[in-house]
Amino acid sequence: MNWRLTLTVVLLLGAIASGWQVWRMSHPGGDDVLRTRPDYVLRDYEITSLDKQGRESFTLRGPVLQRDPADKTMTLATPRFQVPDRSGRYWDVQAQQGFVPADGNQLELRGQVRADSPPDAPPATRIETDRLTLDMRANLARTTEEVTVTRPGLTMRGLGLEADFDRQQVSLLSQVHTRYVPSH
Repeated sequence: MNWRLTLTVVLLLGAIASGWQVWRMSHPGGDDVLRTRPDYVLRDYEITSLDKQGRESFTLRGPVLQRDPADKTMTLATPRFQVPDRSGRYWDVQAQQGFVPADGNQLELRGQVRADSPPDAPPATRIETDRLTLDMRANLARTTEEVTVTRPGLTMRGLGLEADFDRQQVSLLSQVHTRYVPSH
């Protein structure tokens, strides 16, 4: 084959491929639906939410919060929540990602979720899981995922959790395994 003919075929195939790609990007279908831009983005933010009585419901900090104008949901990067119990002491809850549905009543935390009890409310308690739903109206946390709860000398693992931040109560729901190491 002649080198000019080979070059012409290669250039023609490249033109067809690039034209097809441009057409495909300008006519999305099904899974290729273009996403809208966030209507607002907060960076290095701190938000304090109050309940109906004007008391602090939670304080949220993080590097990035974005709101989707189409469905009114928010996504959070590495969110950190300070959730007060009824005595005014704070649970520290953090994760890699967060998602707030449009109604704003629940918060979905995903990826290395960790909740630490208030340091001045013994026993020190840590909850670790991959997903956690925070119900801010009732000050509750729930998950159906694997959970590890640690306290001094005690480690509990199980499936599912319900935690009441006000009462400092944590309940594992099934397949619970406990390891107790007494301190001497």
